[in-house]
Amino acid sequence: MPEEKNKETTGGKEQSDTKQDNIMMPDFIELWKEMYFKTEESWTNTTKELITTRNFIAMLDQIRDQYLSYHKVSEQNLDKYFKLNPVPSKRDLARVAELVIGLEDKIDQLDLQFASNINRITTSLIKLVDYQTALKDEIAALRQENTAISQKLDNLLRAVQGLHEPAASYESRVEINTAPKRKSRKKNETDESK
Repeated sequence: MPEEKNKETTGGKEQSDTKQDNIMMPDFIELWKEMYFKTEESWTNTTKELITTRNFIAMLDQIRDQYLSYHKVSEQNLDKYFKLNPVPSKRDLARVAELVIGLEDKIDQLDLQFASNINRITTSLIKLVDYQTALKDEIAALRQENTAISQKLDNLLRAVQGLHEPAASYESRVEINTAPKRKSRKKNETDESK
């Protein structure tokens, strides 16, 4: 009995295989390709004829003109709207951006000039400090020389005064002795001039 069952099951499979072979599914991709290639040439010719006519060109001109007039009107309306409302337009933003860029350039130039001026000032101050220290050293040296010279002059003055005192006493002695003679000479000179 088991053999009979096996035959029946295998026979049933054969019958189902023949039923599947009888049902065919169409290949839609192949059908689409065939339809496309068959209609492509006719659509191409029809489109070429349509494009080359003057009516089509006139229709394109009308569409272009309508679009341009619509664009112009919409731009004017937007400009009016932006004038009435405080919303900046692209032009305003572009103008402000240009001004900001110009300002940034000027700030950069000022920064460079400021840095170069600060560098010049610092070098000048350094030179001034060096000059002042050199000047202080020279002034200190001149003070030392001045004190040395003043000491020498004081010594010379004392020496001259020491020499002058004996000469002064000698001159006073000589003056006392020669004093009347001088007067007489002066009188003689005045008499002779008369």
